Amino acid sequence: MYGRVRAWLDRFPVEGKHSVNLAHGKAHLNDQHAGLVRSGKFNDIGAGAESVVAHWWLSGRKKSGLASFVVGTIDQVLFAALKSRHVMLRHLGLAGKVVIIDEVHAYDVYMSQYLHRALHWLGAYGVPVVLLSATLPDERRAGLLAAYDSGRDVETEQQDGHPGYPVVCGSGGLTPRAIALTDDATDVTLDHLADDLDALVAYLRLHLRVGGCAVVVRNTVSRVQETAERLITEFGESAVTISHSRFLACDRGRIDTDLVRRFGPPSSGSDRPGFHIVVASQVVEQSLDVDFDLMVSDLAPADLVLQRLGRLHRHTRSRPAGVVNPRCGLVGVESWSSAPVTAVRGSRRVYGDHTLLRSAALLVGRESLRLPDDIAPLVQQAYADDALGPAGWQPAMRAAAETARANADRRIHRAQEFLLGEVGESDSLVGWMRASVGDVHEDSPKGAAQVRDGAESLEVLVVQQDADGGLLTPSWIPGAAGKFRCSRRFRSAWRK
Repeated sequence: MYGRVRAWLDRFPVEGKHSVNLAHGKAHLNDQHAGLVRSGKFNDIGAGAESVVAHWWLSGRKKSGLASFVVGTIDQVLFAALKSRHVMLRHLGLAGKVVIIDEVHAYDVYMSQYLHRALHWLGAYGVPVVLLSATLPDERRAGLLAAYDSGRDVETEQQDGHPGYPVVCGSGGLTPRAIALTDDATDVTLDHLADDLDALVAYLRLHLRVGGCAVVVRNTVSRVQETAERLITEFGESAVTISHSRFLACDRGRIDTDLVRRFGPPSSGSDRPGFHIVVASQVVEQSLDVDFDLMVSDLAPADLVLQRLGRLHRHTRSRPAGVVNPRCGLVGVESWSSAPVTAVRGSRRVYGDHTLLRSAALLVGRESLRLPDDIAPLVQQAYADDALGPAGWQPAMRAAAETARANADRRIHRAQEFLLGEVGESDSLVGWMRASVGDVHEDSPKGAAQVRDGAESLEVLVVQQDADGGLLTPSWIPGAAGKFRCSRRFRSAWRK
């Protein structure tokens, strides 16, 4: 997104100089941002012809949001709702901007507590906020609008019925405006496949017999690795690309750039292969503007399945004979004929039984999806309270729903501990930051642990040992291979 915003800024008729910043812990690995700083443009404040500059002073952990234009992770907004030291700088950085949050459906019940509180404060400041999503349930949208209106001290008017799709909704009781689409709808064929690598290979061979580019989306990294190993054996290493979240940050950036170059929008600079298979985790689900001829996906919550389908026949281009029409194979269940249809263990661990059972109930009997017509109905049904599926499924679905509600209640309660108070909650600032988490930033495990309710992560430094026992940076890192030798003190700690 940073590159796309930079390209927009280069065309934007701004007056004077404006600063731009990439705000997350791995910003130094982005070639465009690092190149902007290395070129010396950060010294051009007040001089030179550049209208958009990157300044070293804004690279600080707490000051990154003070730039005129900021592209960052959602943490940059969530930290504004976290009781933490210097939180006023977070508010100062947001208060003078238009805040745009993409893929707003993607935040779980825990993160949503911080997002709602941040929207509450932005509403109080009168900051324009744009929330974007292709798969947002009506209840979630109403909650986001209510959070913003609460800061403005405006009562949110409840809308009767579904407002349409796609639709623009506004705070303050504005009448929703549905957008008429001019493009024809797309019919995606759904194939329900056995969760078997032999079946996967046969499916790919059948539909890619005269060429094409396919993506296989798995819900866990272990399934990505297992699948990729088999497909490399079948089709060759040069025909398979692996993408997941556990690569080194520099390798992850390189892979993402390569995916966009080969499978992105048609352009003079694209290098789309005649035959290729990408095996990826959820990293391919959002943000990357990539387009495939054929898709195979593990069963996931219905809205995420729809997000994945957004990478299928995304752009207008000529396609091989076997993949002229969009087609997706659904896998990742123990058996499509069981009652109820149960996702594989790894998927249940990631998403929980409740959303997967409701997704299975919506997709098990469908031979196709019509996009975008089916998007809103599927999303609303997936997250409604109405019963779905055959009668024999109901005991398992009721039990899963009860477990999901109990887990949600626990997570909401846990989020309250470090949640910043509401506007005007107290006439005094005394005790306002009581129970503060201290000094946090986007690269802080302590801070991330408060605004994200995932398992605690561990940052690992990967090194290679040379013949003399020294520890060097890995040999495959572009521009820094084997250049930096670790200190004797570090080597001693590493051996211990």
